[in-house]
Amino acid sequence: MPKAITEGFNDMHGRLLFIGLLAAATSMAGCDTGNKTNQQALLDENRELRDNLASTQKNLDDAEARSRQLEYELGEANSLVEQNSAQPVATAFGPGVEVFQSGGEMIVRIDGDVLFDSGRTSLKSAAKSTLKNIAAEVQRSFPNAKVRITGFTDTDPIKKSGFKSNYHLGFERAYAVGRFLDEQGFADESISYATFGPDVPLGSKSKSRRVEVSVITED
Repeated sequence: MPKAITEGFNDMHGRLLFIGLLAAATSMAGCDTGNKTNQQALLDENRELRDNLASTQKNLDDAEARSRQLEYELGEANSLVEQNSAQPVATAFGPGVEVFQSGGEMIVRIDGDVLFDSGRTSLKSAAKSTLKNIAAEVQRSFPNAKVRITGFTDTDPIKKSGFKSNYHLGFERAYAVGRFLDEQGFADESISYATFGPDVPLGSKSKSRRVEVSVITED
């Protein structure tokens, strides 16, 4: 509870107690007109203070409720900042490959142009070498981890390729990467797939086209 409000609240309680005692003493002292006038004035002030006290109590309750709400919103904001503050770093896997941490997952982000030709889902020859190195490092560092492979595309609509949508293209690219990792010794049941198609673009179309391998190290 804020200090200023608390001090005011305590002071009001003290005044109420004093006025109540003074009113009682005045009543016992006599019934002349002056005393009655003073007594009524004290009672009126007492009533006014009680009304103010009730209003102050409501304000305190509202302030506490708002404080709890702000604490919740701050926690949510901090959580969101933490999720979005992961900074990808270049790696020894070569150009177009970044690694960053998000929550309980290590994520390897691979540019789509490193893996595939435009509109294709067949891995490039050079991409297989890159994926072999990634697979070896993941298996060495996280031998029992599960992986989720997610495909992303740019926002250009599908025109020439045979895919119904960018979501289908994103999934097929994720699946191609997963099948290759399976060949490198990953258990089939440890691999899951997802696609976001064009829904999570990055700074440019080329960066938006990507596959992310999420190494899930926490249940």
